[in-house]
Amino acid sequence: MKYLPFELHNHTRHSDGRFLTGELLRSCAAYGYRGAALTDHNVFTAVGEVTPELLAETGMIVIPGIEWTTFYGHLLVLGCKRYVDWRFVTPDTIDHALMEIREAGGIAGIAHPCEVGAPLMCGCHWDFKVTRWDLVSYVEVWSEENPHKRTKNALALPWYDALLNAGHRLGVSAGRDWHAADSDPSNPPLLTATCLGMESEDTGGAMAALREGRSLVTLGPVPVFSVKHGDRIYGLGESVPAGEISAAVGLDSALPNNRAWEVKPECIRLVMNGRTVAELPCGDGRRKVSLTAASGWLRMEVWGTYRESQGERMLALTSPIYVEESP
Repeated sequence: MKYLPFELHNHTRHSDGRFLTGELLRSCAAYGYRGAALTDHNVFTAVGEVTPELLAETGMIVIPGIEWTTFYGHLLVLGCKRYVDWRFVTPDTIDHALMEIREAGGIAGIAHPCEVGAPLMCGCHWDFKVTRWDLVSYVEVWSEENPHKRTKNALALPWYDALLNAGHRLGVSAGRDWHAADSDPSNPPLLTATCLGMESEDTGGAMAALREGRSLVTLGPVPVFSVKHGDRIYGLGESVPAGEISAAVGLDSALPNNRAWEVKPECIRLVMNGRTVAELPCGDGRRKVSLTAASGWLRMEVWGTYRESQGERMLALTSPIYVEESP
């Protein structure tokens, strides 16, 4: 299985972006992304401009989508086989809307949940009253370039962890919320990527990865993380029985788009149910850590520095591997 880099939050001239659809895909390809989601505000017409010739030119995997832009929050809706109306969704009817998305073959992800809300940015903060969290696939824990510059991202990760601690199963994503080409592509900002664990290198493979929790977000280093219980190995999004496990951790080749930022991974942390249970320096190859896994969740984080970081920062984190008590 390959983990391929995607940009999952983009806008074109079909809503409030400045990109032509082809310009967006060419820009994503130039920065080393393997795929992109088209997520214009409340419209999906950009998908009609994705021609076989454009796909062949850019080599991109394209996920058709839309960003539901409402007074109560923004929802990234990907891959629906038919139109699902967003206009009359309220905090009390969001579960029904999520069910419609699922029935239409789509998946739902929450965009920038802790963005400033009313009156400064009405609708950007997540205020929907979800009870069917099983109908949400992922949360955008990092929004915009350089996630450590914005308070909304510092708030989003604890918000997401609280949902995991409540027993909900949700993957992670990062989205640049990209609206326009960089003025100097030779000197890009610090960029994020969502890497998706792909069993097939196509739109269906990307959708399956998001639906099944095979995602990680990174500023460069790509975590490699699995756990072994007995004779079986478990990956991101899967459930391992509680008890004695062996976690295998390492780093894959770094993404190319942030070399100029001198991204330097320094340590790997294993976090279980919100608490760091192991920490080790980054090194060559894969290493194993023995743990007693309690019911809940376990993820890998990579910490280090980059130019202008002013100290150690999180450089990458994975979606969880879940831990279940044996029946």
